[in-house]
Amino acid sequence: MSNRLLEQLESKIDDVIETVEIMRLQIEELEEKNATLQAENAIFKSRQSEWEQGLTTLLNKLDDISPEAESIERVESAVFD
Repeated sequence: MSNRLLEQLESKIDDVIETVEIMRLQIEELEEKNATLQAENAIFKSRQSEWEQGLTTLLNKLDDISPEAESIERVESAVFD
């Protein structure tokens, strides 16, 4: 091989090494962002679960109140009609 071909090969290898290093750094950054997003997602899921439990409790309380309201309406209609 000529000296010129070896220089071209060396240049291309250097370019590939540089590209691989840049990609490795990008992968590290993306992995860190992914870890952060996964942690945030876990927090949001926990909050969502808490909200769902609270809403379920409120709905159950409203269900408990509804029969009483129906009874009051029946009593009022019997008395005032």
